[in-house]
Amino acid sequence: MHDHSGAVFPAAVTAAPILLAIVRDGHPDAGATALGLLDDALAFAVGDRRTRVATSYAEAVPLCCALAGHLRRHAGLLAASGAEGRRLLADAAHHWRFDVQEAVTDGDGVAAFGILAGRFPGGTQPAELHRAGHVTPLAVQVAPYYPLSSHSPDACLSIDGAQLDDIAPPAVLLPSWCNSGQADR
Repeated sequence: MHDHSGAVFPAAVTAAPILLAIVRDGHPDAGATALGLLDDALAFAVGDRRTRVATSYAEAVPLCCALAGHLRRHAGLLAASGAEGRRLLADAAHHWRFDVQEAVTDGDGVAAFGILAGRFPGGTQPAELHRAGHVTPLAVQVAPYYPLSSHSPDACLSIDGAQLDDIAPPAVLLPSWCNSGQADR
């Protein structure tokens, strides 16, 4: 990361688990510094339109979404790390991810059932489709098919105008605003 220019490099995604281990096991001052570095990395990565990294769930994920995935996996640690950890976790929630587990034709679109990580902001949202190594901005927007539960990651999204073959598993949906560099979540 380069603070002066606000640049985040792909190594930040690799460093995230190490920084989280410092938060968990290190000296409190080192943990506070690690939280600050993670916060800066997530904040600066939102504005990066070009840099993408390979993850276990997709090959070209925006840096901010990849960092958010690491942070969500350590939600308990961050929640117990004071106000800064809780704020970092809340910021990470904006970078939602939807893993399609099943899809069915629904009228002129698709109903996709799967697991939602993060917090879907409600209403209709622009999204990008990750599938078989390709990233496709969806020409349509996605919306919850039924109200989402904060107690379960299970969700169903409605994708009007989409084709079943495009959305069928294994597909991953990510917010397209992360790719556009918009930070107004």
